[in-house]
Amino acid sequence: MENRIAYRKEINIIPGYLDAMQHVNNVWYVQWMQDVAIEHSTAQGWGTQQYLDFGAAWFVRRHTIDYIHPLKAGDTVVVETWVQEMKHVSCLRQYRFTRAADNEIIATAETKWGLVSLSTGRPTRIPAEMLERFTSPF
Repeated sequence: MENRIAYRKEINIIPGYLDAMQHVNNVWYVQWMQDVAIEHSTAQGWGTQQYLDFGAAWFVRRHTIDYIHPLKAGDTVVVETWVQEMKHVSCLRQYRFTRAADNEIIATAETKWGLVSLSTGRPTRIPAEMLERFTSPF
């Protein structure tokens, strides 16, 4: 994560996040990945309106999640994300899920995103101002 602009969010685990085995259902990890990616992008000056004005948006090409430990009701998870790499028309965003109580890594993940023109539906080049916002050192 060094030399990357990171975003961090804490989430309290409530019973609604649990599955029949009484641990957080995997679909929540994907939801949280999307949520923190959007929040991070917005914090970097690229919210929904900026993407609409530019005429392009990010679309998921691939999610990968490695589950290490379960989360249970009452836990607090810290979700961190950063852009590992941006080039041409794609972005590799990484995530780390850590239990707040003991700093135990719960899961790691990454998403490969593609920047797509909203008018053509085809990949479009990442503009320099976006590259600068997400890949500049701290």
